[in-house]
Amino acid sequence: MARDPIAALARLRWLETAEAKRRLAVQVGQETAAAERHAAAAAALPAEHAVGDAAWRLWLPRGLASRDRAALAQDQAATRRRDAQAVVAECRAAERAVELLRERRAAEARRRALRQAQALLDEAARRRRPAE
Repeated sequence: MARDPIAALARLRWLETAEAKRRLAVQVGQETAAAERHAAAAAALPAEHAVGDAAWRLWLPRGLASRDRAALAQDQAATRRRDAQAVVAECRAAERAVELLRERRAAEARRRALRQAQALLDEAARRRRPAE
């Protein structure tokens, strides 16, 4: 029995979509972690201020830098997540295209089978007419 290349392509597209979804889940997790780090760094600013003015003034540049790094990391994680979402959308579109191709080929095979059946009926009718 010959292997169906469309079935192999459908399986490949399914695997690509599954991998893209897995990568998206990783990116969502990384973005969530980055958002938590940013929130913690931002919350540290007023918390440290409550400890004392002198120590806070010395710590403030480091605290601001830490918050800014966390904000940048969060933005980068959001960008990577959006990129991963786009890849998932592309994979789903490719997977759907293969499904549509498979459906078209199945419909064409059904039409071909119906035409062949009709041709057999027509041939049987032609053979029967002269005998009457």
